[in-house]
Amino acid sequence: MNRLFNKYYRSLLNPDEFSEVSEFFSEAKNETRIFNMMKPFWEEELTKSLDSKHSNSDLYSKIKEFVLLDKQKRLGRKIRFYTWSLRIAAVFIIGLLLSTVFLFQESRVQYSDQIQTITTPYGAKMNYTLPDGSIVWLNSGSTFSYAAKFGKTRSVTLDGEAFFKVVKDSKPFIVATNHGNVEVKGTSFNVKAYTDDNDFETTLVKGSVVFKVKNAGNEVTLKPGEQVSKTESGYTVKMVETKYFTSWKDGKLLFNREPFPSFIKKLERWYNVKIEYSDPKLNDLWYTGTIEMESISEVMEMISKAAPVSYHFNNKTRVFTINAK
Repeated sequence: MNRLFNKYYRSLLNPDEFSEVSEFFSEAKNETRIFNMMKPFWEEELTKSLDSKHSNSDLYSKIKEFVLLDKQKRLGRKIRFYTWSLRIAAVFIIGLLLSTVFLFQESRVQYSDQIQTITTPYGAKMNYTLPDGSIVWLNSGSTFSYAAKFGKTRSVTLDGEAFFKVVKDSKPFIVATNHGNVEVKGTSFNVKAYTDDNDFETTLVKGSVVFKVKNAGNEVTLKPGEQVSKTESGYTVKMVETKYFTSWKDGKLLFNREPFPSFIKKLERWYNVKIEYSDPKLNDLWYTGTIEMESISEVMEMISKAAPVSYHFNNKTRVFTINAK
């Protein structure tokens, strides 16, 4: 089993081997042995991440301190959770138990004398404290840049999705996106601005923000509970339940009549998978519910039971295909 676990960890299992490993994981009597097999990989990945050298020693020290504190705080909670979660799909178990490591390992931090850039690939999320004490949570597939030392303004750049908890200061905090700038002084809000799908939303939880449309001169001030989003005709403001747009930072996705195309896009980013469908009738479907501790396989099963669709997974291309029944 140690040999198979090594292959599983590196995603090298064939279907028969995967079935054998999954069956082994599903038996509660094996939980101690499973944890002992996982522990060396966990420690190895954390050691490699912390031993790498960076040009910005102060920032690196902060990251190192964050990871170590986060490991101590979350290790006990995840080990307690591990005892009963063994009965969930094996892919989900490993991903959850190693999330602290992969959050740090897969996110890239690039350094220069003036600009710091953080990139979180699909399937990874992280949070980070900025020089002024503000906290930013980065969602999957996001790139975030900021000045190593803020000047007259606290300017940052975002391509992707982030939740901000901004410390109050006389210096304005400005989030620059491909659609325009979001300006605040002290508040909590979410910005979604992925360049690859031309999507934009800013959702205000607390405080006040001003959104200034790029190259247009138009601007709008949001109140708590309001959201400005891009539509086919421009930008519109509406009242929303903010939890549906901010829950991702707490490790879960909440949906309320989510259109099928955007639902699938969020799953792709959340699980780092490719999901395809060609039948335009599926665009009329929507989903309401919560995804928190399910594996992608469990989610696909849920979709197939809740909607008139079936799905297929191609082991060679690693792509899920959804078809209307």
